[in-house]
Amino acid sequence: MKTETLIVGGGLSGLYAATRLFQQSRDFLLFEGRDRLGGRILSESPRQPDAPSQPKGYDLGPTWFWPDQPRMARLLTELGLESFEQYSAGASRYEDPQRGAETFKNPGMSPVSLRVSGGMARVIDALADRLPSDRLRLSSKVTKIAKSGANLTVSIQNGDELHVIEAERVLLALPPRLALRSIDFTPALPTDLRDALIAIPTWMAGHAKVVAVYDRPFWRAQGLSGHGFSHIGPAMEIHDASQPDGPGALFGFLGIPAEQRRSIEAETLRSAAIAQFVRLFGPDAAQPSAVFLKDWINDPLTATTDDLAPLYSHPHYGLPRAAQNVWDGQLVFCATEAASHQGGFLEGALVAAEEATPEPAL
Repeated sequence: MKTETLIVGGGLSGLYAATRLFQQSRDFLLFEGRDRLGGRILSESPRQPDAPSQPKGYDLGPTWFWPDQPRMARLLTELGLESFEQYSAGASRYEDPQRGAETFKNPGMSPVSLRVSGGMARVIDALADRLPSDRLRLSSKVTKIAKSGANLTVSIQNGDELHVIEAERVLLALPPRLALRSIDFTPALPTDLRDALIAIPTWMAGHAKVVAVYDRPFWRAQGLSGHGFSHIGPAMEIHDASQPDGPGALFGFLGIPAEQRRSIEAETLRSAAIAQFVRLFGPDAAQPSAVFLKDWINDPLTATTDDLAPLYSHPHYGLPRAAQNVWDGQLVFCATEAASHQGGFLEGALVAAEEATPEPAL
């Protein structure tokens, strides 16, 4: 089998690159190692027999985008999706070991953060719906990419089956260090290039998020925003995760280091998070209708052992010069970490996809 462009990774950057190629009437195939599309975008919903056809998703991966990110806003408009502002009205809560829990004025977010109605996974679903289903291959892990003559030969493992596809170029729409750790490149990439790519942190890889769903956002009646900070944990930062017209929800970023979390049972983390929500928001928080936890460090299709090192600020993303013309431009890195600007954000995933799929010259 042959294709003009083979895309590795079915997250936002990979699907947006596929969309652009489809709009350009270019030939492509996309391979995703998971049994779902979305990559680090993951929205979960409580399973209810009488749930509406469009369930309200709670984001366990990226949640926000911002007004200074025009590609995301434009994409939502094109897909017919709506956004809304992160709820922040009311006071915040803070706790530390010495003083316990306290209430203080909510500083708010500046600029205001925006969310997608129904969950960020609706963007993924809408993009996939616009593409031919036979071009999207799930549960298909790329294991080897070899430069063979004028083209590239790509080996793909799907269960017990091994497939080999010839492509004119390959777009690596997955984190650079994950690509280097999971794919065999022949001939081997230069050592300095490998080291530089592995040094690029994978955004979200060391994060863990917990979401608790309630029948209503009860904290609002107390004059609370659902926002909180903690020096006790397990969540260090908490926000209202409710949908505009749905039940209530709180989400928290766990502050326990990734290395330490590996030795803690998931149920223990869930229980500790609920106990914390009770301390901060009262006894109504004790009985959620659903609790979701996603620890990305335990996801081998996102994180590597390199990602155990904690990040204390948003990394400076972008590719080293040596990675911008690999194998005469046939091997292209196009995950959000590769974007020339807005790297690490959802907007960066769109930037990287645009840079990897320029409009053909007239």
